Amino acid sequence: MAVIMTTEVPGADAGLIDGLRAAGVLEAMAKAQGFVSHISGPSPAGYRVIEVWETPEDHQAWVDQQVTPGLPPGLEPTTPEYIQLFLTVPEG
Repeated sequence: MAVIMTTEVPGADAGLIDGLRAAGVLEAMAKAQGFVSHISGPSPAGYRVIEVWETPEDHQAWVDQQVTPGLPPGLEPTTPEYIQLFLTVPEG
C-alpha cells in the first residue's frame, strides 16, 4: 500500500533543500527502497515536505539510516503523518 508522507520542519526554509542537495541526500533518496516522489515548499510554520513511499516502513528506514545521522546536534527528526495513497492524476 503506497502512502503519502507529510511533515513540517519548523523554522526551516528553502536553504534546507539547498543543503540536502549539496550533501547528496536528494540523489540518495531517489535511489532509496520504496521511494516514489518528493515535493516541498515554504509554509507559514517553516518548510513542508510531502513524499510518496511504497510503505511507511520504507520511509522510516530512510529517515533512520540517512536523515537522523546527519542532523545537527540537538535537532530531532520531525514526526511524519502517513495517509494511504488512493489516487494519482494522471494515473500511471
